[in-house]
Amino acid sequence: MSSKKSSVQKPHPGSSELARRALRWFGRLYGSLFYKTEVYGLENVPTTGQVLVLSKHQRNDDIPLGLSKALYHVRMDIWAIMKDSLAAPIYMDYFLKCGGIPLNRKEPRKSKNDLLFAKKVLNEGNMLVIFPEQTTIPYKMGRGRPGGFRFIVGKPESPLPVLCLGLEYKPRGFLRRTSFIVRAGKLRHFDSSMDPEDFLHDCMHEIASLTNLKYPFEQSKKTSDPELEEILG
Repeated sequence: MSSKKSSVQKPHPGSSELARRALRWFGRLYGSLFYKTEVYGLENVPTTGQVLVLSKHQRNDDIPLGLSKALYHVRMDIWAIMKDSLAAPIYMDYFLKCGGIPLNRKEPRKSKNDLLFAKKVLNEGNMLVIFPEQTTIPYKMGRGRPGGFRFIVGKPESPLPVLCLGLEYKPRGFLRRTSFIVRAGKLRHFDSSMDPEDFLHDCMHEIASLTNLKYPFEQSKKTSDPELEEILG
């Protein structure tokens, strides 16, 4: 299905406790069968209130494993930006009801309503997970894309708690479960006096370190973001 057809512009159906619990059950079972999991730093995760999580995106398993094996142990009011194809009618809103908020990665301006909804969810005191690379890049770091981050954080009236999360996978050979390591960094705070691109660049280095990778990119020269300006306009 093309992204044009799967882009969601209708109102989000909201989350469902039943859908979240089903995702947690599936993630625990699937994760136990195929992964050997280690989790570090959960004490850094706030148990209540708004918090923005910036995570490495390694593979499609990131969301069910990261939630069921780590973040759901702390809190359940978690939302996550996901690829818009998971909002296709064939899934009957299941991933949306798990807290997924779809993003058209190729043309973010078509996801304006969904990005506004993500911002609203965060401001209402929930946890929101975004993948700054905006695509799946296994075993190496991709460049952080600041447009979505800038839109979500805006100019907060009070410092916004931000948590970096590393998800590391280590295949261990035939018939052995893949090693899956989750590391949560120390809580940071973003305020209106900070430059969002500089802040995200520092976070990308931390995410790389938490994932046992290197972030090879220099800070880009600051330029206007036409797609972001179109969304804001």
